[in-house]
Amino acid sequence: MARSKQDVIQIDAGSTASAGSNTDGMLLAGIVLPSAMTGSTITIQFASSPGGWVDIKETDGSALSFTVSTGDLIRVDPSGFAFGSAGFLRVVSGSTEAANRKIILIYRES
Repeated sequence: MARSKQDVIQIDAGSTASAGSNTDGMLLAGIVLPSAMTGSTITIQFASSPGGWVDIKETDGSALSFTVSTGDLIRVDPSGFAFGSAGFLRVVSGSTEAANRKIILIYRES
């Protein structure tokens, strides 16, 4: 059975970016959003160690972006995150958040 984990990260009120989440060698498989978000989209950033964040882009050069659906689970194709299994991910809201927002990242082994 594949190993999995959930990591709760937070975007603080007045900010757009969450703290980093250590992938622990696993692939991102889902994002659970809180019941309220100010931003209508989120993007994901990567760093090999905390700090030095870079945007994750699709193969066509566009930002990897998800439409916010509050309180829902966003299914993520883990195969697209094979590069990120040795590093950190964080969520960036498209707008400054009006309150603290707790987001759950769901990881699984490849």
